[in-house]
Amino acid sequence: MAHHIPRSHEITSSPLLRTLHTQVLYLGKLNAIVTEILPAIKTQCQVASYVNGVLTLQTHNSALLGQLRYLQAHYLKQLQSHKVFSRLTRIQFMLSEDLQTPRAKHDAAKPLSADTKKLIIEAAQSLSDVELSEALQRLAR
Repeated sequence: MAHHIPRSHEITSSPLLRTLHTQVLYLGKLNAIVTEILPAIKTQCQVASYVNGVLTLQTHNSALLGQLRYLQAHYLKQLQSHKVFSRLTRIQFMLSEDLQTPRAKHDAAKPLSADTKKLIIEAAQSLSDVELSEALQRLAR
C-alpha cells in the first residue's frame, strides 16, 4: 500500500494537518535555537516539546542521559539567555527509541525434546496444585 503525502494545498485545507504542520515548524525552529546555543548536543538531542516553561529534549543515547541531567542547570541558564526561552523554568530529558536502529530479532522458541517433555509431565503429575499441573502439561504438549 502506497503512502499518500499531502500536497501544500491539502495541508492548508485540513485543520488537523495545518495544526500538525505548524507544530512541526515550531519544533524545528526551537531545535535550531537549541543547537545554536548548545552545539555540543546537536547530534545527540532534539526538541520534543516546549510547554508551560518546560523544555523536553529527547535523546537516543542512554549514556548521554546522565551527563545531560548533570549539566541541566548550566544548559538552563544558557537557554534562558535567548528571548524564545526567557520563560524557561525547567529542562527535562527523555530517552527515546532510535527508529533507525533495527531491533534485535528473537529466535523462535525451539521445540522441547522428548526427554524434557517427559520430565515436565512427570513433574506436573506429582503436583497437588491442579492449575499448575494442567499448565505444565499444556507446556509439554
